[in-house]
Amino acid sequence: MPSTMDDAQLAHVESLCETLYLGKPLNPATKDPISREEAQTRLLSLQSSASFIPQCQYILDRSHSQYALLVASNSLTELISTHWNNFTIAQRIDIRNYVLGYLANNGPALQDFVTLSLIKLVCRITKLGWFDDATHRELTEDVTKFLQATVDHCILGLKLLNQLVDELNVPSSGRTLTQHRKTSVSFRDLCLYKVFQLGLTTLRQLQTRAIAATPQQEIILGEQALSLTVRCLNFDFIGTNPDESTEDVGTIQAPSNWRPLLQDPATTELLLDFYAKTDPPRSSKAMEAMILLCSVRRSLFTCDKEREAFLGKIMSGIRELLKNQTGLQHQDNYHQFCRLLGRIKSNYQLSELVKAEGYLEWLDLAASFTTQSIRNWQYSTNSIHYLLTLWGRLVAAVPYVRPETGNKGHVQALENHVLNVVECYIDSMLGSVETVLRSEGALEDPLEDDGSLMEQMDRIPTICRFQYSAATNIILAKFDPLLTKYQELMAHLVSSSTESAPPSVAQQVAILEGQLTWLTYIVGAIVGGHSWSSSRIGDGEETLDASLSKRVFQLAQGIDYRLTSSNGAGKADSKLEVALLYYFQNFRRVYMFMWEQQSSGSSSAIGGMKLESVPSTKQKVYQNMFEHMGLGDHTVIANLIVTKIGKNLKFWPDDYDIIAKTLELLTDIASGYSSSKLLLTLDTVKYLVSHHTHEEFPFLNVPSNSRHRTTFHAILVRLLLSPSGEEKLGIDFEQFMDPIIKTMSQLRSLDSSQLRSEAARQPLIGVFRDLRGVAISLHNRKAYGAMFDILEPHHMPLFSKVADLWYDQPDVIISLLRFMQEFCHNKANRVNFDQSSPNGILLFRATSDVVCAFGRRILANTAAPAGDIYKTRYKGISLALSVLNSALGGNYVCFGVFALYNDPALDNALDVSLKLSLSIPLDHVIAYPKLSKSVFGFIEIMFRNHNKTTMALDTSVFMQLMNAVHEGLQSSDAQIGSTCANSIDHLATFYYENNGKDKPEVHNLNKHLAAQPNLFSSLTATLFNLLLFGPPQNHWAVMRPMLSLMLASESSFTAYKDHLMSTQDAANQALLNDAFNKLLADVSRSLESANRDRFTQKLTAFRVTTRGFLTL
Repeated sequence: MPSTMDDAQLAHVESLCETLYLGKPLNPATKDPISREEAQTRLLSLQSSASFIPQCQYILDRSHSQYALLVASNSLTELISTHWNNFTIAQRIDIRNYVLGYLANNGPALQDFVTLSLIKLVCRITKLGWFDDATHRELTEDVTKFLQATVDHCILGLKLLNQLVDELNVPSSGRTLTQHRKTSVSFRDLCLYKVFQLGLTTLRQLQTRAIAATPQQEIILGEQALSLTVRCLNFDFIGTNPDESTEDVGTIQAPSNWRPLLQDPATTELLLDFYAKTDPPRSSKAMEAMILLCSVRRSLFTCDKEREAFLGKIMSGIRELLKNQTGLQHQDNYHQFCRLLGRIKSNYQLSELVKAEGYLEWLDLAASFTTQSIRNWQYSTNSIHYLLTLWGRLVAAVPYVRPETGNKGHVQALENHVLNVVECYIDSMLGSVETVLRSEGALEDPLEDDGSLMEQMDRIPTICRFQYSAATNIILAKFDPLLTKYQELMAHLVSSSTESAPPSVAQQVAILEGQLTWLTYIVGAIVGGHSWSSSRIGDGEETLDASLSKRVFQLAQGIDYRLTSSNGAGKADSKLEVALLYYFQNFRRVYMFMWEQQSSGSSSAIGGMKLESVPSTKQKVYQNMFEHMGLGDHTVIANLIVTKIGKNLKFWPDDYDIIAKTLELLTDIASGYSSSKLLLTLDTVKYLVSHHTHEEFPFLNVPSNSRHRTTFHAILVRLLLSPSGEEKLGIDFEQFMDPIIKTMSQLRSLDSSQLRSEAARQPLIGVFRDLRGVAISLHNRKAYGAMFDILEPHHMPLFSKVADLWYDQPDVIISLLRFMQEFCHNKANRVNFDQSSPNGILLFRATSDVVCAFGRRILANTAAPAGDIYKTRYKGISLALSVLNSALGGNYVCFGVFALYNDPALDNALDVSLKLSLSIPLDHVIAYPKLSKSVFGFIEIMFRNHNKTTMALDTSVFMQLMNAVHEGLQSSDAQIGSTCANSIDHLATFYYENNGKDKPEVHNLNKHLAAQPNLFSSLTATLFNLLLFGPPQNHWAVMRPMLSLMLASESSFTAYKDHLMSTQDAANQALLNDAFNKLLADVSRSLESANRDRFTQKLTAFRVTTRGFLTL
């Protein structure tokens, strides 16, 4: 792109813009085809230097192409953000005034996307220059002129204010959080209140028809003014950086000087009136503003009387809306109104609500609205949880309010309404099953919307436990007839599937199972809501839990009986099975933590005497629970749950969701201290541990369940290796491994053609997945040693043989490499053999054989892979490098032994891995995060522990490594940048500490440096540029190698310093020289930790200081 511009070049830019945005392929001047990528590259050159600012202004002044205007505006924004320090204060103000004038003169005629881009530019200049000159802080006064001009200019002004609030509220890259907060707080104190007033004033003018605008202009003005009001109220007033991913607004920390406006009843009336008289999106925005308004902090009001009056006004407005159902026929309005109801209680205490005038009427109307919404669940699925939140918060606060406070009978009224809401919710959800079924796919099943379902289940326990006895009676009155009817139908369908039944029976079963699914979810949620820390722990609620749980367990037993008697043919609906697992998860969490205490009894021994201790309240409640359930003690119940787990694994092999949730339940039970001990006593668990083969559990043989094989074996081995596990389960680790070893022996006996046959594919994948699961649960030296002894020496050769034969089949090789990655990982120092043991060397040899076998075959296969190159080639390479990285960094091998005894295992592994790393184009390495972590991790280990091999490389190969490190250093991924920085640190430290010594490694490194003398200087320049101008996430990483690099090559540091000084004017040179002097003060010539830390702190201060004045 030329540094000056004329009309011909302007036409060329416009042509490039049409190619980029409209896809026009030809350049009208040359008739040459231009791709969109090429057009984008050429246009982006406008952002490369501050010298292109005149060209951007030329485009804005002369071009009639809206796309060219957009490119010029975006380029100006980027240039000014990047090169801010290059401009004097006067130049910054001139650019600001130019863009404001351009908007004033041309804004109404521009397309929206151009207008917004120019507005963003003005706001960015205002933000960056906020403290430079008072002119920047007067933008709101300048915008007021827009508001007082034509209607189109008024719309422009409102858009400007919206963007200004956003710009000053959201941190931008390249500026510290401290700088952002300083600007943001100043804007809050000086301008935000006035901006808020302007938004409300515009709304009042629209309300009173004071603005002569067309209907379409009124709609736009209303949307912009309401958006501005919402943005002002949503401003981060105190720097809390709220989470924008949630709809819960929290408390609005409005400043005290906002009180008159927020407290004024006219403000509330204005928003409510706007809501009532407009359509979405304006009405829903007005309701969103109401939500924010009612969330202002308590301390804003000077006294309780003011706050009560404010609350009374809001509740009065809500009552009127509920009475008249104003605007609630619109989905957006309805959703926002539900949010408002859910928000009321979170910002006001119940003691304040009950004192409000008309509270009981408000409660009646809210209850009526809730039940009406629940009955019309088809239209309100995503909003129901807000209404349930309201009732949950109301009932949770009842214990803290005296019955005589406020309106008389408010507790009784709340009790009645809550029961109505509970009953309506249950009835509606049960009724939804048949409605969905008869719609034949036209309606979405609420049971399949997992997010909304769990939101509702999270809120059900609090509401139901408020009147728990009555709520339990309601549930049982629904559950018992349905369960009885379902059992009767199952008696007829015992040995056959539901699909084979007559259509009328099948439909009846589907409806019953759907309704039982809802009840199971509800019961699971309620039981999971039991609190052991509650003051009501001794109130007998456990007996109600028992009554509800009994029905669910009876249902589970019935389903299991049918499954077993029909050998898996008679399955219930999968959604019902998932609901049962949800119930078991909640039951486990609440009623499984005391099982060990109950099993051990309530007696203790001191000396030779046995003392009977009095059971605690928790133990009594616990015993009471199982007695009232009437199905047996806790061991029987545990066996029921684990039996259900076993049946799911046996009879649902093809249902990924059920298998995943079943194994998740088993994992959670096995992870509990008390519950895991109980599992060891159960016959079902003993059966699982001794029959973990695909013949018993077919899900192990389903290809899509290969991950679940790993999880399944990890759980079983965890139980087996727990204290007294082998003794209680009646099986030792070797016996457990027998089925896996038997399969491996069969595979080992095959010749190469048989082992590469399709018949061996699934057995191989299964064995490696199982072994990985076993290895995951080996947490100590003894357990790891036991597995190593089983595999070595007979079965280790199979791994390298498979790597050689199956290198081109991702499913097989990935499962092998994942096992090797886990097996070589020295977590918790488990790979720790005796001093005289050769096992560490043998393990590395086996690892080297696998990596070399795979690597050599994949390197020899130069054909372009079909399909996704990552899955077919790079993923395997990434894992192979990870395997070797684990082995090289595991600290269980003395690598000097290999060279001493001429063992090529280490050299072969390093050679193949290096070739694998360099065989992948660098841009591909950077593009795949997992691959880049493996490659750069391997390079870092090479520089850290294997300098002799690294320095002995050919100079061209060594420079390839350094080029990769140089590129990785500039990666947007902080972990990759940190790994590459460590590689540089290792190299520089080695050179500094060994330069001048007579070592082969030093001679080789000097040879590389002689061939590439600017290596250290280019690294120094990159590190300092990243520190001064790079993204903040990389700062800590790039600081570490700076001291070692400066000591290794002081000339490189001096050269960079001189270069940087030469790019600045005289005033900046003095400042920069002072900053460098402070950086080097009190820093000694050593690489000790204390000196490194001191230098790192100085680098941080250096960066902050210099970024304030440096120009690019």
